[in-house]
Amino acid sequence: MDIFNTLLIVLFIATAIYYIVFFSLTYYWHEKKTTFVVVPVIYTFEFFIIGFLIISIASIVVNFLPEVLTLWQ
Repeated sequence: MDIFNTLLIVLFIATAIYYIVFFSLTYYWHEKKTTFVVVPVIYTFEFFIIGFLIISIASIVVNFLPEVLTLWQ
């Protein structure tokens, strides 16, 4: 679980940085008040979900790879 916790913290930091940059760009170029909060939240949630799925798959592979390798021998 060490790799999962480490990658999850990295994902939170990357999502926060992504959200700050996207929010600042949206604030700079916004024309309507609805795009001020809704658009960055949707895009950052998509970024977080993709990152979380990649981290989940990587941690499952790392945790179960030794067992799979011993079954093939």
